[in-house]
Amino acid sequence: MLNLINFNSLAVFSEALTNGYQPVALDIITLLSILSGIFVIITKNPVTSVVFLISLFVNIACYLFLIGMHFLGLSYLLVYVGAISMLFLFTIMLINVRTADLYSSSSNSIPLGFIVSLTFFYPVYSILPLATNDKDVRAVDISFVSSSKWDTALSQVSDISSLGNLLYTSHAIWLILASIILLLAMVGAIVITKDSRTENLGFASRPLRGRDAS
Repeated sequence: MLNLINFNSLAVFSEALTNGYQPVALDIITLLSILSGIFVIITKNPVTSVVFLISLFVNIACYLFLIGMHFLGLSYLLVYVGAISMLFLFTIMLINVRTADLYSSSSNSIPLGFIVSLTFFYPVYSILPLATNDKDVRAVDISFVSSSKWDTALSQVSDISSLGNLLYTSHAIWLILASIILLLAMVGAIVITKDSRTENLGFASRPLRGRDAS
């Protein structure tokens, strides 16, 4: 009986951390993320480095999707992959980078990278536990309830559904105000650009009219 209780607790603990997915999938995504981060640092070509950075963000988004944080996963895809990484990529492509600078020796930065890695590893090692005990499993067993283990008593609701329900019901006025502000900013930018182009065309056409009149 004791072994059965421990097995059920470990099953609940595993489902609480992986949202019902196998931990092997999370381990594979973690390994791919680490490899992508390493290639971002050691790659000489900046365009290839940005491509590995995009791969890193995609792996992190997949990891967040698997553990149930759908909104954060979509935020990573929209903000980091869709905006920041593309901005980095186009900026690097526009900058004239010399080939000699790409393949220059970077052995002097290895000790600095090792020191920075140790600096970040110490707080992570002190905060995150490397192993779980029975007390942690019992706490998760009490606080976590899986909808897949019940017949129709509980319905699974994602965080995106919860956030959308709050935005379009309780906080709808703030969503409308934010939409109006974004619309005004877009219209203002279009009007300013249109006026400046009209003035430039007017100044450019004046000398031609003077020559025609003469």
